[in-house]
Amino acid sequence: MDEQAITDLTTLNEAGDWLERGMMARICAAVRFPAEVTGALSEAAERIGSDAESAGAARRFRHALFLERGQAPETANRELLAFGADGAALAAVVYAGAIPLLGASYRRLGLPAGVLVDTVQDVALWMEVHRKRHGRWGLSELDWLHQHLSGELFRLGRLQFHYIANPLEAKAFRHGKTGEVAVLSEAGIRYRADGQLDGTCGVHDPEGAWESAYSFDGRHHEGHPISEAGAAGRLPIRLDADEWELALEKGDPVLNVHVPEGDRLSPEACRDSYANALRFTAAHYPDKPFRAFVCQSWLLAPQFRELLPASSNIVRFQRDYRLLPNSSDESQTLERVFGYGTRLAVVPAAQAHTSLQRIVRDHLAGGGRIHNGGGFRLV
Repeated sequence: MDEQAITDLTTLNEAGDWLERGMMARICAAVRFPAEVTGALSEAAERIGSDAESAGAARRFRHALFLERGQAPETANRELLAFGADGAALAAVVYAGAIPLLGASYRRLGLPAGVLVDTVQDVALWMEVHRKRHGRWGLSELDWLHQHLSGELFRLGRLQFHYIANPLEAKAFRHGKTGEVAVLSEAGIRYRADGQLDGTCGVHDPEGAWESAYSFDGRHHEGHPISEAGAAGRLPIRLDADEWELALEKGDPVLNVHVPEGDRLSPEACRDSYANALRFTAAHYPDKPFRAFVCQSWLLAPQFRELLPASSNIVRFQRDYRLLPNSSDESQTLERVFGYGTRLAVVPAAQAHTSLQRIVRDHLAGGGRIHNGGGFRLV
């Protein structure tokens, strides 16, 4: 069934005007969007297609974002959302209307249709999120979704992946005999006395803060270690270059990992996704090797290792990664645990309907902090 999606989308891409009556419903059917999303997109496409100004804008934005690509997508997306009385509805139609272009690209590159169908479900998901936040159908997470519709991001099982240059401020070394991994901070990073980045959660440490250093004299790598718990140590260590190979540093090619909303985050599902990613990239992008999976997420908050049982899926997900300090605050955790728009000040009085909500609420109400973590998983 999935392979038919590529054929259907290619046919739609060659059929002519994607704003014609009935075309949006056919696009949605090809990728199996939920009925409510299909109805909302079809109604919006018909409304926009019947208005000359709106239809012209839709065609212009689709061309700029997914065909011409001469303008930075962030700029085009801002203009799209600002257009007319309901830019978010227009954006939903433009982005869904780009799915046939993506289908043609997948066919040209020989990519699996099932990956396309799974990947574009994020359009439907974020339309649902927009409706919950604003009370009407639309699409507003455009910079994120542009990667999906441009063929830069792929959902492979439970997880999503896309190529980036490693953003993490650390060097990872692997022991030649034992396979043990050691991590040194990049130079010039300011840490608090607790080993977290100075300013994390808005907390600075003017008296205890210190700055990392790193050096390599041709025989030894010397720098400040980062523990498995994701905290930098002030006492430097030395690694013998004959024994420790540099496996990852900032700027190296990596696969960035994202966890979409949906199914349970089981270790088995994650392991399958990592294996799928290795097979997928080897088969379809053999000229783009990568050195690690990396992730920056609320799910990697180091506090969870103390707050949650070892058997929890969040803690087990963290075990897939070597944690690193991350400059962030509690905002993403509050949104994902309690809902969009939740502010720290209201958490102590928040209703807890799940054990995770109760644990996070009680931790923050007691004066604790929580923030995103970063991490890598070497290949």
